[in-house]
Amino acid sequence: MKRLQHFFSNKPVTRILDVGSGSGDFVKLLDTTFEGKVRITGIDPGEQWLKEGLTRFPQEHIEFIRMSGEQLQFQDNTFDVVALSNALHHLENIEQTFNEMKRVVKPGGWLLINEISNGELTPAQENQRMLHHFKSFVDRLHGITHRPTWRSDEILEIVIQNKVAVIDSFLHLKMKTVNREELFLDDKYRQMASLLEELQGRPEFEQTKDQLPLFRERLAKHGFQTAPQLMVIGQAMR
Repeated sequence: MKRLQHFFSNKPVTRILDVGSGSGDFVKLLDTTFEGKVRITGIDPGEQWLKEGLTRFPQEHIEFIRMSGEQLQFQDNTFDVVALSNALHHLENIEQTFNEMKRVVKPGGWLLINEISNGELTPAQENQRMLHHFKSFVDRLHGITHRPTWRSDEILEIVIQNKVAVIDSFLHLKMKTVNREELFLDDKYRQMASLLEELQGRPEFEQTKDQLPLFRERLAKHGFQTAPQLMVIGQAMR
């Protein structure tokens, strides 16, 4: 990402922490941004994600550790950059996670919050939101923390409320164009159908089953595109 690369072009960065790394999508972006010249640690409480990350990134300068963002097992002032990408709406305790991120970042270091945005979407992006929000609804029924997504101004408000000074913020697209390929759209439909299947035998099934044919109709008409993501570059308020 050129804007991020330009921002950090004259800043000394040797060690980065990615909180809630999943299988490493943001680790890949960070590694590209810093041209493989920094040590990156990805942490996630999900063991299956860590296994995928280790398979995707065998490089010596990238590591994955099973750990919760609410309790980072690192000393104070350890990292030059601490990132949180598309994990904000998954956090059980947002304030505690931010406090931990601010604790382990070095004085004068940087916090990156990258989060999917929920405002002013195209019809194709609305389809991604529809699938994502249905997934979050099903997850919550299973007792999993998964909030609906926020608008950009709401994300910024959360960041500021948690005592992070916003230095820069901008929207960007992970998926640059609308995907209308039949196999791709069929896969998205199957994801929605699988989620609905998890509700069989529950009252929520009858309440939500009409979303599936509507989703198929919308996919055929508009295609699918991921919603914009808001990148926030900030610093801890000391």
